Formats: sequence, structure tokens, C-alpha cells
Amino acid sequence: MYAYIKGSLAEIEDQAVVIETNGIGYLISVPGSVIARLPQQGESLKLYTYMHLREDIQDLYGFIEKEERAFFMKLISVSGIGPRVALNMLSAFDSRQLATAILTSDSKLLTTIPGIGKKTAERLILELKDKVDKTLLDLRSPSGPIPRGSSFFEAMEALQGLGYSAIDAERALQGVEGQDAGELIKEALKNLDNRKR
Repeated sequence: MYAYIKGSLAEIEDQAVVIETNGIGYLISVPGSVIARLPQQGESLKLYTYMHLREDIQDLYGFIEKEERAFFMKLISVSGIGPRVALNMLSAFDSRQLATAILTSDSKLLTTIPGIGKKTAERLILELKDKVDKTLLDLRSPSGPIPRGSSFFEAMEALQGLGYSAIDAERALQGVEGQDAGELIKEALKNLDNRKR
């Protein structure tokens, strides 16, 4: 397996790039999140890679960060999730959003991804809940990451208990001030109510 490939970015396709190194062009499939962060064509690029081998297939998948590759490999370890579906997942949401959905059992969010039905979403949650790095669940605020176990996390879990998705709960809590989970929930519900109007 190639650990990474570094060279000149020769071509950019819909969900793939070509990196040229030592006169060889490597076609590497990448999620949309990687496409958005690519340098200009002709500039240097390093991608951490995963090679998918089958009798008739030799595909390379690439990621800008090691953690993205590690998350991709966790996804394809689940029965019924192949590399293409995992790529679609990482194109629809970043690894932090997917980790949040898995850790908080948000099957509703997962089923919005093409190729992920209800049963597959439930299998993902069941098989990966104890394997996903919980630090990926950290929320973000203007002042930086919000630690797990804080009032914000209690509020987020409560909002999901009321039927809101992890992403909607996170957005509703952004910018909300309060000392305890009860205050945060009250303000977040106001935000959610205002968005419906």
C-alpha cells in the first residue's frame, strides 16, 4: 500500500485528481472536501492514500489529512459500505459531522446521503459508535472548541432527544450564552423556532 503520494497536481476531475510524480500520473479518487482545498494545477500536492484491491480493480483514494483517511477506513470496515459510498459520505459531510451523527445516533442525517438507507445508517451507528474518535465530536464556537461533557453537550443531546438532528442542534447552539444546559436548551429552541418562521 502507498502511504502517501506527493507530486505535481496535473489534473482535477469531478471526484478525482491526477498527481504526476517521476513521469507517472496517479489517478486518485477524492471526496468533495478535498477538491475544495486543492492548490492550483501545477503546484505540489501530497495526499495520504488508501489502495482498494479486488480481482479486477486497483483504485487509489486520497485525503489531505491522515485523520480523514483513518475515518474513511473505519467507514469501509462496515458491511455494505464500499469505498464509493464512503467517498459520497465524506463529500456530503466532513468527518467531524459524520462522527457527531454516529456518536449521537443521528440516523436521520445519515440517510440524507445517497446510498445510505435506514438499515445501513443503523448498522453504521451500531458498528462504529465505539470506534469513532470522540474528540471529533467537539463543537465549535467563535472562541474555539467546546469540550465534551460541557453544558453545550448536555444541551445538544437533549435537543436530539426532542427529535432535532445533530447538525440542527449544533447550529441552534452556536452563539448561545448560558451557564447551564437548561438555559442553553431554552435559547436554542427559540433559535430553532425563529428559523421555522
